[in-house]
Amino acid sequence: MFALAGAGAAGIFAGLYSFSQLTGKATKEEQAFRYPGDELIDANYDNAYSSTYAITIDAPAYAVYRYFKQIGAERSGSFSSEFLERTFARLPFFNSYEIQEEFQQPDSLMPGDIAAFDFHGMSMEWADVVPGKYVISWVDTKNPPAAPGSYAFRFPFMKHFAAAWCFYMVPLKGNRTRLINHWRIGYEPATLPMKIINWLNIELVGGCMTNMQNRYMKRLVEFRKKEQWTGKFMRGVLGGRFFNTGTPAGRWDGTPLFERTYTQWMRFGRQNPAVAEIREPVTDNPNWPPTGPGTPWADVVDEEYYQDWEEPEFSWDEQMRQKREQTYLPNWGKKK
Repeated sequence: MFALAGAGAAGIFAGLYSFSQLTGKATKEEQAFRYPGDELIDANYDNAYSSTYAITIDAPAYAVYRYFKQIGAERSGSFSSEFLERTFARLPFFNSYEIQEEFQQPDSLMPGDIAAFDFHGMSMEWADVVPGKYVISWVDTKNPPAAPGSYAFRFPFMKHFAAAWCFYMVPLKGNRTRLINHWRIGYEPATLPMKIINWLNIELVGGCMTNMQNRYMKRLVEFRKKEQWTGKFMRGVLGGRFFNTGTPAGRWDGTPLFERTYTQWMRFGRQNPAVAEIREPVTDNPNWPPTGPGTPWADVVDEEYYQDWEEPEFSWDEQMRQKREQTYLPNWGKKK
């Protein structure tokens, strides 16, 4: 039994090592290059080292960049194996392989935004956002993320840990792109056990995930990404494909806008909402709430709540005050 378990573990390690260390790595010159963002780690650590993977993509640099503008647990996922992310790392990544309008605005990604691994606070922070060229996420226990609720993660028994996760787009002749997927880390204490932990996380397991991420991105940007099995199953069961009733699966059924569009374009419908085919959408209703005799709340409704009211402008200062004091402003939203 033990021999069988040992052989299985050795086989798994050999597979991980082969995929992470023998395939997908950047060239020696690319690995030795000093990249923008490396100084963030070197500023606080003298034992910093890099892990760099690369792939050539048959698409222009901006086509690659705009997907990395959407990366994150709260955006379009990790673009790596969401099964491995969720099953073993317990990270809530769900990959969405479509460009989304809300993530492509000039302020959709800004320095200081959280690069989220989960919704409990495990975070990196976007440090540099250079449109069309590169994005850099960074975390350091010596300079934790600014956002309330976030924390600078470290592995067990470490006093300090820092990492920069960087994506650089190098435009190549022939309308191609060299994608550089680059980690640089530093840690304390600089002991052998900590070095082993970091190698296992960044080089072995992380190397596999990074290698898959590059391969997925290449397929995606080159229009070769296949539908996920889970999506295909749900569309089959609930979209009418497996149990054909003659009702189309969607408005765009039978066209690439459904058959090759595997996740929804979340804000496309703003141009012409489907509800307008029945009636116009409602964005203001002065008759709500109903008041007077015969209504369910006739005796308790505050008839003056919405008088001279408008939606307040969002304020981080006010949000922080609410969190500290656990109170709301009197007459919140009343016009002054």
